[in-house]
Amino acid sequence: MKVLTLDVGNTSVDACQYDGKNLTFIRKLSHKELEHLRGDYDRVYVASVKPSLNILLKEIFPNALFVEGKDIPIKAGFDTTKVGVDRLLNLYGTLGFYSENALVVSCGTALVLDVLVEGVFEGGFISLGLATKLQCLSQRAELIPSFELKKVEVILGKDTQSAVVGGVLKEAKSFIKTLLEELKNTYMKDFSLVITGGDGWLLEDMGIYDPLLIHKAMLRIHKLL
Repeated sequence: MKVLTLDVGNTSVDACQYDGKNLTFIRKLSHKELEHLRGDYDRVYVASVKPSLNILLKEIFPNALFVEGKDIPIKAGFDTTKVGVDRLLNLYGTLGFYSENALVVSCGTALVLDVLVEGVFEGGFISLGLATKLQCLSQRAELIPSFELKKVEVILGKDTQSAVVGGVLKEAKSFIKTLLEELKNTYMKDFSLVITGGDGWLLEDMGIYDPLLIHKAMLRIHKLL
């Protein structure tokens, strides 16, 4: 068995291959590099939040199955019709592999925090992603250069890089810690913290880090995991 799973985000595509036993990360590609993935696959599963790419994806992979929100058996306390398929898949994967009470944090173009309470999706928040914040600062502040994301552990920044990068990371961590505390006080129970997404490695020390969560969820929906 040769299965390709594609997580099509706003800025890039993550590709994984499943052989019936092992799920392996292949590579991260730009949208323009999709042609490089052409191959002979038994199945191709796609989770896309970039509708403008779907026609091209169907041309490259005629047998591709696009996962949609209606395909994901997740209970919710509100109307999820317009919730992104990536968010629903991450919640479904968390419920299946980790916990029914969880804060799921996806770090990509956006920083997304979603909450499961006893297996029910109760809501969440969407903020600017870590790299997006850095880009915004360098574009809007003339004296702040462009910086690459990296782990910065400082109490206070002592130069521009540690102040900017450290500030972005500290802000995200504080947001997550505050929400976890609010959830614990509101629902009177502990919540697992599950982190995923392309920039999730920057926060991996905070909880369970699973960079392939959305790919596992796609396989689970189709009874392969």
